[in-house]
Amino acid sequence: MASGKLSKAVLIPLDAQNRDAAEESWISVQFNPASLKVTLANTLKDSKSGGGQSKAAQFVDKSESTLAIELVFDTSVLEAENLGETDGGQTLLHKDVRRQTQRIATEFMKPQDAESKQPKAPKRCRFQWGSFSFIGMLSSYNETLDFFSPEGVPLRATLALTFKQDNYQFDIIDLKDALSRQGRLAVDGEGVSAADANLAANRDPKQWRDTALYNGMENPRHSDQQGVVMPPSSAESGSGSGGGFSYGQSYKLGTRIPGAF
Repeated sequence: MASGKLSKAVLIPLDAQNRDAAEESWISVQFNPASLKVTLANTLKDSKSGGGQSKAAQFVDKSESTLAIELVFDTSVLEAENLGETDGGQTLLHKDVRRQTQRIATEFMKPQDAESKQPKAPKRCRFQWGSFSFIGMLSSYNETLDFFSPEGVPLRATLALTFKQDNYQFDIIDLKDALSRQGRLAVDGEGVSAADANLAANRDPKQWRDTALYNGMENPRHSDQQGVVMPPSSAESGSGSGGGFSYGQSYKLGTRIPGAF
């Protein structure tokens, strides 16, 4: 794939067979993490001889994989058109950032059947970012609120998340296959238009602006990149012509020409 495209990390709920849930239930991060910390650990067990003397460790009793990440959510940067939302008859001057972080806490930290006498463990999830993939259960959730509106509404949060899995894992996934499974890799090759890419991905060709913007195409009639990737669906993002990307954001997503498209 060509460089310069922004790939967003996602948290994907899994079923009991480790199968990905439907894409509309995926949670995209607002800002990709600055780093990922993966820890692999083995618990070794000694083997003793008949004489009672201990030999060196002979086998692994248990393996464990841990992923630690920090995610930042900031609603102070929302566009003016997203402000003024009504909630219970009150006009919200700012968006409460916990409306975003609550999805992660509820989906992956809250026990299933929490009101029952024997709540079940939370759902496991897949953290996926490009070719990096990690499956685990959210074992630790720490939220820091560090920026508030004048009305006392929290606008910025940093989540320190730790995922654990009781086995060894070091997955490197094929990026092209992953995008194809998600219906995001529309065309593999150069010269395709944004509208044709939408047709190839079974999307409305009239939403060509979002596709062109997401891929940083200065000429939406002709891609000069090795493949066209479809933007997230409207459920994952804000307001645009269809896929949800504001046209004034092109400097963040590829062309770096403010106001392109």
